[in-house]
Amino acid sequence: YAAGFEAGREAGHAEGAAQVGEAVEQLQQLADNLDQALSKLDQEVAEELMALSIEIARQMVQHTLVERPEVILDTIRSALTQIPQGHAQIRLHPDDLDLVKEHMGEQLGHAGHRLIEDTELMRGSCRIDSAGAQVDATLETRWRRVLETLGRERAQWQPADTVPDGRSEG
Repeated sequence: YAAGFEAGREAGHAEGAAQVGEAVEQLQQLADNLDQALSKLDQEVAEELMALSIEIARQMVQHTLVERPEVILDTIRSALTQIPQGHAQIRLHPDDLDLVKEHMGEQLGHAGHRLIEDTELMRGSCRIDSAGAQVDATLETRWRRVLETLGRERAQWQPADTVPDGRSEG
């Protein structure tokens, strides 16, 4: 009787230990899956926050161009510092051209620079060509450079969508 009791106890203990081992293994697997799911969720949240931040920045740039179109003057000044001294052709959107003529026309003329209307360019953009140098200061290029520093190589500038009455959303 004692031998049978001991054998049953050992068998029960072994079976219980096996069940506990399986339960521990299942719990470990669930914990690993939870860690992976949380890590994936953290990555997705970070990506969404980055996308939201980029969209907010894009809309702020759009808004600034609408509210303060004179920012093109700083863009031109900055771009001109990147070329060797000499005569340059400065290509601008027609609306920016009038603004630049008003504020910088005489100064640019004395320096030998020529302003050229370019309907292909968006407001706030310019391209400068001079002997041996070209500066692409378009919104698309400047925006792409900013996003590339954030690891977004495929990102592109996208103008604000328009609403049915023709106004800009951003």
